[in-house]
Amino acid sequence: MEYIKIITINTWKCDGDYRERMPILAGQLKKLKAEIIACQECFHSDEGKASTLRFLAGELNMHYSFLPGRFKKRLFEDRWVKSFSGLGILSTYPITAIIELELPGMPEDNDRKAQQALINLPGGEQIFFTNTHLTHTGNKNGLRTLQAEALAGFVTKDVSSKYRIICGDFNAVEGSVEIETFIRMSGAINCYTAGNGAEPAYSLAAPYTENKLICVDHIFSLPIAGGSIYPEFINSGVVLNIQDGTSGLFPSDHFGISTTLIIN
Repeated sequence: MEYIKIITINTWKCDGDYRERMPILAGQLKKLKAEIIACQECFHSDEGKASTLRFLAGELNMHYSFLPGRFKKRLFEDRWVKSFSGLGILSTYPITAIIELELPGMPEDNDRKAQQALINLPGGEQIFFTNTHLTHTGNKNGLRTLQAEALAGFVTKDVSSKYRIICGDFNAVEGSVEIETFIRMSGAINCYTAGNGAEPAYSLAAPYTENKLICVDHIFSLPIAGGSIYPEFINSGVVLNIQDGTSGLFPSDHFGISTTLIIN
C-alpha cells in the first residue's frame, strides 16, 4: 500500500515580496513532504533571472514539468520584465507523457491552459495528473463554465490510467455553476471532502484575514478506470497557511489544499 500526498497551490506570480516569499513557500512545502504538487501562476522570466518552479524543484529535490502561459510584461523588482505565469507539476516520481489543452478564452484573459502528465509510481501504477487555472474574470458570458466543460472532456479522454487526479485554481467555489458543471460532466468527486477535510475549506489569504472563508482551489478524482468506484483519500486539509515568524508573510496569496491518495 502506498500513500501519495498531493497539494495544489497558486504561487502568486512575482507579486508580494517574491524573493522573500519563495524560501518561505519552499520551507513549508519541505515540512509537508508531498509526493506531488500542482502549482499555478508559476512566474518565469529569463530577463528577471527568476523561475518559481525551477527554484522549488531545486529546493525540494523533485522532478518538474513547466507549461508556459500568459506571457506579458510584469513589474518585478521595480522594473518591467517579459515573463510567463504558467502551470507546473512537481513530483518525487518520474514525470512522462506531457499533454496540454488550450482552454476557451477572451481577449482580456487568454492563454489559459490545462497541463497533463503521467506520473510513474514505484509499485508500477500510474497517475494521470491534470493541473489547471481557470479565468479570474468571473463567469462573464459563461466563459468559466465553457472552460469547465472543456476541462471535463479533457480529463475523461484517458481510460487506461487507474488513477486520474485533477488539481488547480478554479476561481470558483464548490456549488457554483462552473464546479457543478465540471463534476456532472466528468463524474469527479472532491478529494478534500472524500478525505474528511475540516469544513469549511478556505484557500484565499486576504479574505481569511477578514474572517471570510473562501475556497477556489480544488483537488478532484475520477473513478478508478473501468468502474464506478473511487480511490480512497485521507488526511485532507488546508496547508501553506502559516505566516512566517520573522517577516509575517504568507507563502502566497492563496493557501494550499492537500489530500492523501491511498494506492492499494
